[in-house]
Amino acid sequence: MVAATILIFVVCSVFSVSPVAGFRLENRDGSGTEAALAEALVLQQSTKIREEFIENLTVYIDSRNEVFKREGVSGDVSGVYVPEENAVYIRSDRDPARADEVFVQQVGYRVYHTMGLGESKAFAALAEDPGTYLARITAPPGEEREAAIFAEAFMLYHTSPEVLKKYAPEVHTYMDLLVKNGGDRAAVDDLYLHHQPE
Repeated sequence: MVAATILIFVVCSVFSVSPVAGFRLENRDGSGTEAALAEALVLQQSTKIREEFIENLTVYIDSRNEVFKREGVSGDVSGVYVPEENAVYIRSDRDPARADEVFVQQVGYRVYHTMGLGESKAFAALAEDPGTYLARITAPPGEEREAAIFAEAFMLYHTSPEVLKKYAPEVHTYMDLLVKNGGDRAAVDDLYLHHQPE
């Protein structure tokens, strides 16, 4: 598995750009095993996310970046979304085998903030009682709890959909509608409010 992932990295690093249009990846941590694994996992996961969600996004594999030393960012954080830069920073020196999950979670924060999900009455109601699995989520400093629940649910939908469906079926339904409709919050809210359970 590691050999295959590194092979993907070698092929993709020649271009250092995901096959998804408008998405850019820059590995500032070098060519070590951890950085290569993190880069390969991010590239692989980026192909599974709708273009609308990662368009014009830049992802930096950059463990020593100052964003991880900012006030309010805890030392155990593996990724940060920086809205003013439209960028995600990921540490390859902290559990690089989870870089794909960290990447998708940070994209979830981006989607929440840039696509108006904070205005969704349907998701707000879901976040009030998201189920036992998502109820344990705590928001990082400076972030809303609802955004943290959304980001975690977005990550689970893309990496472990069976977990989300089992422990938060209504949130899974909402995420499914969101992904299938390209992030149109108003349309998704309307569809969610009128959906019939299967």
